[in-house]
Amino acid sequence: DGLKAQIRGSAIVHADETGWREDGQNGYVWVFSTPGEQGVRYYVYNASRGRHVVEGVLEEEFQGVLGSDFYAAYNVYTGLHQRCWVHLLRDLHDLKEDHAQDDTVQSWVQELRGLYDRAQAFLKGQSHSQGEKEKLYVAVCSEIERLGLLYARAKHPCRALAKRVLRHQDELFQFVLVAGLAADNNLAERSLRPLVVVRKISGGTRSPQGSQTRMTLVSVFATLKARGLNPFTECLALIRANSCA
Repeated sequence: DGLKAQIRGSAIVHADETGWREDGQNGYVWVFSTPGEQGVRYYVYNASRGRHVVEGVLEEEFQGVLGSDFYAAYNVYTGLHQRCWVHLLRDLHDLKEDHAQDDTVQSWVQELRGLYDRAQAFLKGQSHSQGEKEKLYVAVCSEIERLGLLYARAKHPCRALAKRVLRHQDELFQFVLVAGLAADNNLAERSLRPLVVVRKISGGTRSPQGSQTRMTLVSVFATLKARGLNPFTECLALIRANSCA
């Protein structure tokens, strides 16, 4: 409960989900991760992959920026949102490879990728005022809209991705405005990897109580590691403290 409260009070939260089996039945593990030296890793198991899981964890208390991929369940959050550029760039690469002989596709992909590179180059340079960041944000969002409108209503190979960037045009460059916000969702994806390994070895959990125990333990241990603390020594110190009490 304490970790969930910290998630809700954070300025930036990255979220992701992966498959998990409980007593042989398919379900999902969701993770909500925050960056920084006092980072939090909060895991929850649910049989559903629906948006109510996101609502249940964040609730109205969360007022920060949510980082995620383009999965529709995250659309339920109406606040500021940063969509994962790694996912988009991967799809752009596939589009480019599938239509290698189409000059319009190659040009469109190159222009869209160029906007991302422009924003990253801007941030890697000298420090900028908030006004300068907002100016760039408006410029790249305007270009995103222009590129999206080129093919969003046309029978063209770029149509699907054009519609996507139009739908999320204000969710692609929040990383320009918000300090410490990544353009990708790697933090959440990396947070899931240890459980993916466990799933491959054990196949999941056997009961609701087992799932709750697993999620609680991994939330505590992963949060300790994120803060540069040794889970073993921290638990040992806690046991000793309780023994003395």
